[in-house]
Amino acid sequence: MTRSQNKAHQKKVRAIKIQLWMVTRASRNKTMLDRFLRRLLEKAMTIDPQNDFMKDAIIDEDEGYDPDELDRYQRGE
Repeated sequence: MTRSQNKAHQKKVRAIKIQLWMVTRASRNKTMLDRFLRRLLEKAMTIDPQNDFMKDAIIDEDEGYDPDELDRYQRGE
């Protein structure tokens, strides 16, 4: 490993250790710092609805099959 690769690796390890510390503290939820970290992580992990590729309009609008349509679909019509 070259010197620059070693520094990059150390940065990643340090960042992972900090993230693990933050998650551990946020899961305790006892002190003000714990609560602050919990809110910070919730905000960082929340996906913007416009950018959520898993969002499905049919499910959100509760557009399901009516019983007759479902019966026809199951019979292969």
